[in-house]
Amino acid sequence: MPPTADFDALVIGDQVGFPFLEGVDAVLSRLIEKFDRGESPPLILPNPDLIYPKPRGFGITCGALALMLEAALRQRYPGRPDIRFVPLGKPETPIFAEAARRAGSRNLVMIGDQIETDIRGAWHFGIDSALVAGGVAELAFHAGQPAWWPTWRLETLQPGHRPRIALDPEGNAQSVTLTGSCDKIAHF
Repeated sequence: MPPTADFDALVIGDQVGFPFLEGVDAVLSRLIEKFDRGESPPLILPNPDLIYPKPRGFGITCGALALMLEAALRQRYPGRPDIRFVPLGKPETPIFAEAARRAGSRNLVMIGDQIETDIRGAWHFGIDSALVAGGVAELAFHAGQPAWWPTWRLETLQPGHRPRIALDPEGNAQSVTLTGSCDKIAHF
């Protein structure tokens, strides 16, 4: 849908395929028109990640776009704490509950490259997690240990690769070896 089209709800589901500034400006303008008329369209954010790894560097994601729009709307409407995006994906618990329901078990491991969404969500849901190296977050960048420290750290998702041993919050050594085909790993 073009950013200038009218909408009943705003869902930021992708950050590519449109002229960036023109698109954000058009959406912001439309939102301000709606809020000025007393409308409150739902603001939905399926994926709150802020950045993602690209073959040559990093890019911003939907989460970053949502934060930018929220900041602009807070400036325009300082007394409206209700104007915010509702996150649906990781680290929110319902997506993990749905994965457990589909798997028929809570014996799951969340494999991801983002501490703030993938690892944090697994921790809050009470399942193990594996942080994949070379993605967005590296453990070395975190001062101290966040409460949602990953269970494992994986160098790669290649089958049979033995990752570095990671320590759990109690200081116990943890290790895992991937087996089987990586194409069977469910991403959500």
